[in-house]
Amino acid sequence: MRKAPLALSMVVGLSLLAQAATAQTKQWQFGPEVSFGTSSYGPGIGARAVFSGLGTAVKVPGLQAYAAFDYFFPSSSAFIASLNVWEINVNGTWDIPNMTGQFKPYVGAGLNYANYSWSGCSLCTGSQTGLNILGGTHFNPTPNLNLFGEVRVELRTASFIAFTVGVLF
Repeated sequence: MRKAPLALSMVVGLSLLAQAATAQTKQWQFGPEVSFGTSSYGPGIGARAVFSGLGTAVKVPGLQAYAAFDYFFPSSSAFIASLNVWEINVNGTWDIPNMTGQFKPYVGAGLNYANYSWSGCSLCTGSQTGLNILGGTHFNPTPNLNLFGEVRVELRTASFIAFTVGVLF
């Protein structure tokens, strides 16, 4: 099972790169995330890059954009052959204003691209694109640390719900 160490090393590498890039600018935040998906996708790991300067650029306070990559580990008992699933999400989010407290909720929407293949079957590959509707919350225990939790509904041929938590630096 070489997939798990490869995916984990990719996330660690992206996190180290994020630390270096974050020191240069505060408009960008990077970090690892963990997801759990429905439709037998199971758990997944990934990385996220958030551009928080979008609101300033277009003069809409609280507007952000992010791109995320997730690699899922479906249950092998649910399929005859080993299923490989990864996806890319590009979303815009808007922080709900005037919320007091340390939790800052947000809502958003965006695009999704999912790729899947079965090992041992060169003809058994495919991809799907769709729309995302999402909601979540940020929690900032320190100025340089941003924790988040999110629920994302992916509307495509096979609708899918992902629960994601992570940390941004």
